[in-house]
Amino acid sequence: MVDAAAPTLTRKAWLALVAAGLAMFLVGVDGSIVNVAFPSLRKDFEGVSNARLSWVLNAYVLVYAALLVVSGRLADRAGRLRVMTIGLAVFVLASIGVAVSPGALFLVAMRGFQGVGAALITPASMGLVIASWPAERRATAVTLWGACFASANAFGPAIGAGIIELASWRWAFMINLPLGVIALTLSKRVFVETPKDNSAAKPDVLGGGLLASATGLLVLAIVQGRDWGWSSMEIMTWPVRVGIQPFPMSILIGIACLAAFIYRNNRHAEPILPRALVVISSFRRASLALFVFALGMYALMLSLVLFLTDAWGYSIGVTGLSSAFGALVVTVAAMVAGPLADRYGHRLVAGPGTFICALGMLWWITMLNEQPNYLTGYLPGLILSAGGMGLTLGVLAAAGVSEVSPQFFSLAGGVTQTARQFGGALGLAAMFAITGEPTGLADAYGAYKWAFAFIMVSSITACLLTSQVKPSKSNTV
Repeated sequence: MVDAAAPTLTRKAWLALVAAGLAMFLVGVDGSIVNVAFPSLRKDFEGVSNARLSWVLNAYVLVYAALLVVSGRLADRAGRLRVMTIGLAVFVLASIGVAVSPGALFLVAMRGFQGVGAALITPASMGLVIASWPAERRATAVTLWGACFASANAFGPAIGAGIIELASWRWAFMINLPLGVIALTLSKRVFVETPKDNSAAKPDVLGGGLLASATGLLVLAIVQGRDWGWSSMEIMTWPVRVGIQPFPMSILIGIACLAAFIYRNNRHAEPILPRALVVISSFRRASLALFVFALGMYALMLSLVLFLTDAWGYSIGVTGLSSAFGALVVTVAAMVAGPLADRYGHRLVAGPGTFICALGMLWWITMLNEQPNYLTGYLPGLILSAGGMGLTLGVLAAAGVSEVSPQFFSLAGGVTQTARQFGGALGLAAMFAITGEPTGLADAYGAYKWAFAFIMVSSITACLLTSQVKPSKSNTV
């Protein structure tokens, strides 16, 4: 709990938040624009299945999740501003590549490069913000930083829909160019580069490669599981067959890489995941709760768009406007969540947030009809789920870094965001497995009801896990 003598925030602290928040807004708005652009992509790339086209989403998630921890460690050692600057440059250039993509394969490749840029930006920007704010206001700092990402995810559909309606989905990605230039310029003026780690011990490059490979392969298996087959006989008997099946190959090699990483991490002089970080209970529990909550939230952000277009037949423009109020709710909830968490504790804010989100899904399950009933059916559930999301995502990320010492700020942020992205990948895979490819409005209506039930279960489970997030008495490691 914050006492009455909590330090006053300086102008520099607020400017640091603006600069890092703008970088995260850039990352967030791009992800949500892809969701609302998905129906247009299906039309432009006619003949490409939903599962194959979902790689426009999955390639980004795969690379992003695989590199977050490694880039967090890199930022702490090599300089956070330097890493974020490189990430912004890569992200903007890849966005231009997405906008001019001549085919689906090139589009997916550019989305992968966007994932590289986003993975460099995220932990570095979080570390810069945490270092710029006093420890007593850390939850506010991280939650407001996360609010920029959350508001971008929320406002993205409206922004993207407007651009798509006026021009095309290609122009929707060009918004990253001016935003990226502004973020780069402001960051250079606000932040002072953190010193390099010149210790004698060399960083564990091999361990970083093993961790990135393990994460990438396991996420690959998750996002492609439906196409490859979750429980076929080829999967169950693969170790004794001559033929190589991609799903078990990804799972087994991923697990082998993870085991090799754990072995090496425990013995290296400069490990990717230092023991001093791993032993923090609030860090472990918050990361797990964030993973479970993200299972539902990423599925929610895409399914609410597809429900309106597939089940109710809304146009892209109307879909974006219909979701706009939820963007405002997410932003307001996220802005108040941080100060509340600083005063009352993380779990007393995130716990109710996860439960409110579950109530929103319950409302949709019981109140939505095959005939559009936006005001009485859709809007109340949108307000509840958006409010719960805003109260939860940033606060759980703040809980994960609440007791972390300064030398691990970006690394801890990378781990918590990896948990979030890993959960998101699994959640998207589950949503596509549940909904399939609806053949009509009535079929889509029933399919998305089951998707909402899945989101509700993940929110309730996250609520139970959040109750276990209890920081120890000390403020740092």
